[in-house]
Amino acid sequence: MITSVTLILFSYSPLPARNPANEKPLIITYRGAESEIDVRYAYDTKLLQLALDKTLASDGPYHLIASEPMTFTRAKKIIQTNSLPNFFIKLSYEDNYNSLGMAYVPFPVDLGIVGYRVCFAAPAIIDRLAQVESLGELRNFSHGQGIGWSDTKILRYNGFTVNEIPGYESLFRMVATGRFDLFCRGINELLSEYNAHSQIEGLAIDQSMTIVYPLPRFFYTHANNTTALDRIHRGIVAAYQDGSLQELWQEEYQENIAFAKLGQRRVFRLKNPLLNNIGSDYLQYLYDPFNSGNNKK
Repeated sequence: MITSVTLILFSYSPLPARNPANEKPLIITYRGAESEIDVRYAYDTKLLQLALDKTLASDGPYHLIASEPMTFTRAKKIIQTNSLPNFFIKLSYEDNYNSLGMAYVPFPVDLGIVGYRVCFAAPAIIDRLAQVESLGELRNFSHGQGIGWSDTKILRYNGFTVNEIPGYESLFRMVATGRFDLFCRGINELLSEYNAHSQIEGLAIDQSMTIVYPLPRFFYTHANNTTALDRIHRGIVAAYQDGSLQELWQEEYQENIAFAKLGQRRVFRLKNPLLNNIGSDYLQYLYDPFNSGNNKK
């Protein structure tokens, strides 16, 4: 065994250096999609691969493996039990995760863009929604969100009625039929999800407003997976520094962001009560779509 490794950018406890003659590929497991048209994880998976490629010379080979399809709730349980090898999923930060045996790579996976929300809306409320001028008026409209999603806690904290729905795909059908008024998505997700669900009759997008709240999302895994956490962190930072992360981000998200037309919408800002104990290092990487001079474009 070799006893030291060169550290890059961030301070970590020293890890054993590689022995190329004996090393085995590092297995990284990522979450499989819930359906054939579930496109939410394409960028996440590509970013994991990019981070692993950036550390290939220093850390050795890897295998990136998809899990079987699973719900959000089950994915979190698998992390807590560490029942899949180096299982990583993207989660919105919540203070309580730190007490559940979970740890995260301290880099905002999607540069914070998912906190800018545009909503699928029930067709019957589109005209009424366009007349909303205040947060108080907006609270008259109900939301649909997935079970266990951080958005549910944030929306309820800010005074909204939220219906928790067990199936991701069901949310699109239910908002289209008026079971609830709004199903809000990150502007980086909106167009891709609309195209993937365009066959749903009545599925409409509100054109009048955006809801904004801080929603940093990180790659989480079990806290014992220190080698994988360290490697993914160093790889992501290296990709950010050489610009390849931003290139991937633009390739995956820029069309979605342009489609949202934020500059033509009224903005309603909410508080996120789940960030009390988070550090501030991640803030330097956030993208602000309202700042034309943002250097992450």
